[in-house]
Amino acid sequence: MSDKTFFLGLGGQKCGSSWIQAYLNRQQGADFGRLGEYQIWEADLGSVFTRYRVAAPGALETLRAEAKRKLGLSEPAQYLRWRLQNDRSQYFAYFEKLLAQPGITMTGDITPSYAALPAPLLAKIKDGFEASGTKVKVLFSMRDPVARIRSQYRMDLDKGSAPETGDFEAGLRAFYPGAEAAARSRYDMTLAAIEEVFAPEDRFLCLFEELFTPEGIAALAEFAGVPVEAEAGGKKVNARGSAGGISDELTAEIARHYAPVYAAVAERLPQITEVWPSARFLTSA
Repeated sequence: MSDKTFFLGLGGQKCGSSWIQAYLNRQQGADFGRLGEYQIWEADLGSVFTRYRVAAPGALETLRAEAKRKLGLSEPAQYLRWRLQNDRSQYFAYFEKLLAQPGITMTGDITPSYAALPAPLLAKIKDGFEASGTKVKVLFSMRDPVARIRSQYRMDLDKGSAPETGDFEAGLRAFYPGAEAAARSRYDMTLAAIEEVFAPEDRFLCLFEELFTPEGIAALAEFAGVPVEAEAGGKKVNARGSAGGISDELTAEIARHYAPVYAAVAERLPQITEVWPSARFLTSA
């Protein structure tokens, strides 16, 4: 195995994945490529992820994009996504080309919705890189499920992808048990898939609530083998405003709905009883 490393970030969504990507990408020897989130593998899952499948480009668009590639210029983002989705061998080749640059030893794809990838897909990604001698390490950040779902719902409202009801709590109550929220909140399933595929030394699990602390930054840096930037905790990338408070009644309702998530995370990171406010509604957490 060479000294080259590919970091596979599984999110979770609204859990600091953009910050993690930015932190790693600015380190010496890093090149994470053209996109912040590649959004390649979740398109295979269907359901709420169907929208990530990029439509085939037209003939003229293809000619222009391929001409740029031949000239060594940046190809359009959506063309790149389509190309890597359409031929997964090009996915591996794309990152291997980045790693082949002089002085580059790390790259990665940190895409929040990869939290939904099952073990066979994670194994396919891992095996694909390791076939060429590249080490694969996985990262997964988790946030209080109620806060994460609330933030996701606020984001969807802001983007216009969720219907505006005029009553935030009523809308959130309809949203949290649905497929859109569940697909990104079942940390228990993500953890099981990670542990099936990756050895303990190759997986980094953390809590969003601890990520920006000096200890959280040091833990990430140690795992990735990069310098500690103690001041980085004040630099939140892609941070959004608070989704607003919600009642204890709704908080408890959401927490109980996702009780298996709390139980699974507590087994690995028992401090959630202290750092996840909604955990107080679950005596088993």
